Amino acid sequence: MLIYLLAATQFDRQATATALRHELDRQVAFESGFAPVEIWTAMRGNPDLALVNADRVTAETRDAVQMIPRLRKQTRVLILGAAVEPAGWKCWADCGISGYVIKDGGIEELRNALTAMEHGEPYYSRGVIEVLQERPKAADRPALSRREAELLPLLAQGMKLRDAASRMTVSYKTADSYRTSLLRKLGMRDRVDLVRYAIREGLVDA
Repeated sequence: MLIYLLAATQFDRQATATALRHELDRQVAFESGFAPVEIWTAMRGNPDLALVNADRVTAETRDAVQMIPRLRKQTRVLILGAAVEPAGWKCWADCGISGYVIKDGGIEELRNALTAMEHGEPYYSRGVIEVLQERPKAADRPALSRREAELLPLLAQGMKLRDAASRMTVSYKTADSYRTSLLRKLGMRDRVDLVRYAIREGLVDA
């Protein structure tokens, strides 16, 4: 997995890269600050993961993170930051990130997050999940059919659509239509969005 490391200062980049190399046996292929020209240059290397060391959302970090999927949508974004409040989380979530690790979780949590990213799965620290689980009122939730509601947690748990169809004893084509309807009703784009929603609604275990 090619890792692209972003941090505001050279010191932060060196410290994070050293921890990745010596404690997690991971190498940083590219690194930069948050200047657009630096990001554009690094993204030409087609990184698999952008690891963003940023304790809080600023206009600079937000613009940088939003720039990454525009340049290469396959690059997943993992934030390495401080504990987050609901308002701060909304800013990060609007950037389309794939995960958030709270620094206080230690090196093992970062290891778990990187492993999840390698397998194409999202990862959120417990503190972030608690923020996500602050649910909206039931009246504000989209009305799902019984079958859509049955499919949602299966997909959110990482089950492939074909396997979910088998579990539900329906055809793959039927399950695909349920998935399409789910995404439309919830105003979401992909499985990562579904995972966020399912965690927030308490439909899957954290």
